[in-house]
Parts: sequence; structure tokens; C-alpha cells
Amino acid sequence: MKRKSFCFKGFLIACLLLLGFQQLNLSAAGQRSGSGAGSKTDMVIYIEQAERPHIGKIIVPMLVKKFPEINFISKVASGAEQEKIIKTAFTAGDAIDISWYWPTQMEVFTRSNMALDLTPYLEKDKAWRDVFLPGALEAGKKDGKYVAIPYGTVYSCLHVNTDILNKAGVTVKDQWTWDEFLEACRKVRAYNPDIFPLGMDNGLSPWLPRNGFLNIWDTQAELLAFNNGDTPFTHPNVKKVFDNVKFLYDNKYLYPGEGALTATGDQVLSAFARGRIAMMGAVNSMVGNATKTIGGAFPNTVISWPNMKNMNLNYVLGGSDGYFIPANVKNPDKVVEVLKYLTSTEIMQIMAENGEIVPCNVKSSDPNYSLYGRDAGRVYPTEVTALSSEIGNYINSSTPANYILYGDQCITELEALRRAAKGR
Repeated sequence: MKRKSFCFKGFLIACLLLLGFQQLNLSAAGQRSGSGAGSKTDMVIYIEQAERPHIGKIIVPMLVKKFPEINFISKVASGAEQEKIIKTAFTAGDAIDISWYWPTQMEVFTRSNMALDLTPYLEKDKAWRDVFLPGALEAGKKDGKYVAIPYGTVYSCLHVNTDILNKAGVTVKDQWTWDEFLEACRKVRAYNPDIFPLGMDNGLSPWLPRNGFLNIWDTQAELLAFNNGDTPFTHPNVKKVFDNVKFLYDNKYLYPGEGALTATGDQVLSAFARGRIAMMGAVNSMVGNATKTIGGAFPNTVISWPNMKNMNLNYVLGGSDGYFIPANVKNPDKVVEVLKYLTSTEIMQIMAENGEIVPCNVKSSDPNYSLYGRDAGRVYPTEVTALSSEIGNYINSSTPANYILYGDQCITELEALRRAAKGR
């Protein structure tokens, strides 16, 4: 009996231990899934970007500290591929809580009701609205609703070596017409054949035709018709834009002459810093870092992008970087709370310190900071690239190279994409 009693007690103890372990495992599983006491809620954010390392290194850790109750799953946004990533996740029912995107190109999501309407939140929270400069939020407004919040103003400009231009007899103005720009290129070439008038990062080279598309038309109505896909790419004005851009490459105005279509940003910046390039095509948010690279090597300034034809349509290519919330998020109120912090003055100040041109008042150690944003009001809100992802991808990945190499075949291919987008 004593032996049997001992076995029974051991069995009972073993059962109690097993039950305890099972409860412990269930509790841990509950915490991992976000259902247990003291658990964290998962939040998927696509806000990091390869060209903005400060977001991953500084801002994401700030989010983690600010919201200890959230398990942030931070991923790197993928530029032109981000649309596909978001739509694929949305269709599969997998929530992306906050994503980077261009507020001015949100039609790709609003057409399918895939973006959360932020209007009620902005109307309710005056302090959040007041963070932004007047008119800044309009970049993310579509069909009367605010669907994205901007955090940076991005547009094309020219970063110029005023020493070279002055020696070449070029009068530096705030903005040139296209003919004045070409004359500046000719004078630089005549002054010193070893200096290239223009340097262009191959990733930014599509900005050459895209800028032209905004001011090559005679009227606002013609510009709208083109951006809406009602004007064919075979229109003479479109060909004129491509011919103007091709002229720059054919005349070896772009660094380094042969191979200009594949020049990287680092190569162009290095040549500009060494005085091999008189003017560098730039994005305004990049100018501050470029100026630091140059140091005091030569005097330099920023001027507006040249207007190709119509100064009455004096628009500049650009837009805003921003964030939006997909409409299928599980807890929109909490996600908006995180979005408010991401677009707060505290975070915007850090963005500004790392070269971003933010749409709110911040302090800057760069005395030229205000210069980098002076053309923000000229950024046009729509563009033909938003007509379809196929047209956008073609223009951004295949132009101007395809026109320079293959001529009218480029226009034929774009026209086929336009007809497909319009369903005819």
C-alpha cells in the first residue's frame, strides 16, 4: 500500500506539472498572438526607404519608444513597386497599417476605395492640422477627401556652379526659358570643352521629359486633356518634348558624353564637386547634402527648372512624399494615432535635419533651407504617369533612353499603353 500510495502521489504531481506547463504555453501563445494580458498589437508599417536611412535608424526606434504597446513590423518601401505590394496585400486581406506613397498620385488607390478617409480625423484634431503650412495638406486631397498626409515636398531643380557660368558669360537667373537654358549649355561648351553643361543621375533622367510634358501645351485645358489620357502620345507636342531632350544627349551636353544615360548619382555628384559639370539636375531635398559634399570649393546656388515652352503654364514636376492608411486596417483609430506622431513637428524636425524639405515650420542650420522649397507652390498635382501603372513604369524606367535609342518606337509603345488604359 505504501508503494502504491507513493506512485499515486507521483502521478498526481506529474499531472499538476503538465497542466501548469500547458497553461504557461497557452499564455505565451496568447501573448504572441496579441490576445493575452499585457500583449502587444502587431502593426505593419512600410515607411523605411533605402535613400532615407534616417527613417530606419532614428524614426522607427522613436515609434517603438513612443508606443510600447505596439509590435512594429517595419519594412522598406519599394518605390514604383509599392503600388503592387499594397494592392496584393489588400486583395489577400493582409493589412498594411501605414505605407509610404506619393500623395499626389493616390488615384491608384482611391479609384478602388483602398485608402482610409482621414478627413474626419483632421477635422476633429485642429492641433494636427495646424502642424502643416497653408495648402500643404491639399497634396493628399482627392475627390474632396484627405487620403494621404505629406511629410516632404519634392520637386526638380538645377544646382548650378555660378563660378563656371559667370566665366562662361552666362547670366544666372531664378529661372530660364528652354532657349535660355540651351544658350547657357552652348556657352559652357564654348568656354571649356572639358566641362559638361549638365549632369543628370540616370534615375532622374525621366524628369527631363516629364517636366516638358507640363508646360509644352498652349492652354490649361490641353494640359488636363493630356494628363487625363484624352490626347494621344503621337501629338506633335509630345514628340517636341522628346526631341528637345534628345538634343541634349546628341550634343554631348550631359556628363560624361557617351554613357550619359547610365551615369549614377554618385558619379554625377563627384563630377559636379570637381568642377567638371556646370549644372546638375537635382531634387530639392538633395541639394543640402550636395552642398555639404562641395564644401567651399566654389560658389553655387539653386535655380528653378527651365520652362520648355509656356511660361503661363509655369509648373514644375514634383510632388510630396507622404503616408496613407489602407482602408482595411483592423484598428484605424490606433493607426491614425501613430500616423499623427509620424507627421508631428518632433518627427518633421528630424526629417529636416536629414535633408527633407518638410511642409511645416522647423528650425534648420542650413541658411539656404528656405531656398530649397521656394517652388513648392508650382508643383502640379496631376501627371500623365498616374493614368496607369504601366504608363508610369514605362516613362520612369524606359524614357528618355528608348526615344534616344529607338526614336518613334517609344512613342508608339506609349500610345498603345494609353489606349489600353482608356479601354480603346
